[in-house]
Amino acid sequence: MSDKLKTTDDASWVKRYYADWDSGDAKAISAWFDENVVLEDVPTGHIATGASEARAFVDGALKLAPGATYEVLAALVSGEQFAVEWVMHPAGLHGASVGTVRNGKVLTNRDFWDASPKN
Repeated sequence: MSDKLKTTDDASWVKRYYADWDSGDAKAISAWFDENVVLEDVPTGHIATGASEARAFVDGALKLAPGATYEVLAALVSGEQFAVEWVMHPAGLHGASVGTVRNGKVLTNRDFWDASPKN
């Protein structure tokens, strides 16, 4: 990660964060996380606490969806809080991430998504 995430109302960092997810580089993705990060995948109930568990979560996610990319539809940042609406391709999985940042790193991230077929 070349740019440090800023805790401002500037949402431009979101594209860089998701570009690292698109790259499939677990080290680059994990560099965004605070050492006390909490990642929660709400639909599955999976929670990863701390840098080590978060790295394992990232590794698992990349194995489950190799080559996945994210289209950011909307991003809102207000102080230390953020919300992002996204679509994961090629699966077409539509979701949102809500979280907080601390000292330029993602501290919490809760993912909400819907895998039901589109009519």
